[in-house]
Amino acid sequence: MNKLFVVILSVGVVIFGCTGDDKPQVTERRAPLASISGEVHGGYRHISLKLTGNPLELTVYRGDYLKFDLDDSGAPQSEYQFNIPKMNLSTILRDNTADQPYFKMKQAGTFEFSIGQRTGVFTVMELEQANYSELSAAESWKMISNNPPLILDVRTKPEFNGGYIKGAKLIPLKELQKRVNELELYKNQPVLIYCATGNRSTTASKILLDHGFKDVMNLRTGIVGWGSEGYNIEF
Repeated sequence: MNKLFVVILSVGVVIFGCTGDDKPQVTERRAPLASISGEVHGGYRHISLKLTGNPLELTVYRGDYLKFDLDDSGAPQSEYQFNIPKMNLSTILRDNTADQPYFKMKQAGTFEFSIGQRTGVFTVMELEQANYSELSAAESWKMISNNPPLILDVRTKPEFNGGYIKGAKLIPLKELQKRVNELELYKNQPVLIYCATGNRSTTASKILLDHGFKDVMNLRTGIVGWGSEGYNIEF
């Protein structure tokens, strides 16, 4: 008698079947990847949205710096209240102005929000992708000591001047997409990225992965965590 076994995995369903000659056949069905809202430009994830319509469902990565590009066609006002209650965040957004504020998504989870009369939900995801890993300060120190990778600092120049990890190359996150060709020689080598606390470095990691880098690592607690655990900071 032929038998059928089903194994449920976190990424989907794998079905094992048996033919009459007892040779196993494998069919793998993977769950689709989540659709991430907006696009990253200049270090910010820009999300275009209208201020009227059904409740929104937006998906972003932890560490994203969000900016909204508002379409308020037909709306009588130019300023809109923006609230994320669980983040204790409340501010004013303006219709497509150059100085639109940005919002740092510091933690994964689900968060209700409102912009004017429009409501929605953010799903904030951890970055999980092939060729990407998150390292503790101890793990990063061990790697640097034994097999030094390219160390990439994506903070600002003033932050870098206030202390950095020895050997780090500075490319601020806002400049990374335009300057990623400077790292071409390291595309197939380990790259360790850090910022202050592990948020901007997540966005930077995604940028490198999207450009085909093969081994991207994120110092999860940033240089703040690195220093708090007693590892050396250069000045």
